[in-house]
Amino acid sequence: MSSSSSSSSSSSMEIINTILSSVTTVDLMKLFQKNPNLIDTMDGVARRIGQTASQVENDIGKLIDLGILVKIPSGKETVLVLDRKRAKEIDLKIESMLGWQQQRDGGA
Repeated sequence: MSSSSSSSSSSSMEIINTILSSVTTVDLMKLFQKNPNLIDTMDGVARRIGQTASQVENDIGKLIDLGILVKIPSGKETVLVLDRKRAKEIDLKIESMLGWQQQRDGGA
């Protein structure tokens, strides 16, 4: 386990394991990837994937820890937004790792 708290130092495998750790985390990633301009509260995001804020809180926390989602104060509430640059970095890490995995497994 890494002693660093910096999300940018997370290994590709750690990132993939975190994202795939639950169906909810995957659903959240898909929601923000399909709607990169989405700005919504935790409750609003939860409703978009058919859950409650208390059900998604832990998974949203994981994505915030990875730097994929960012909390921004907005009036009396806090909204969530996608950090596009960080999301792209993670997409590239995952693509790179999957490419390496295919080569190692003898895939094209």
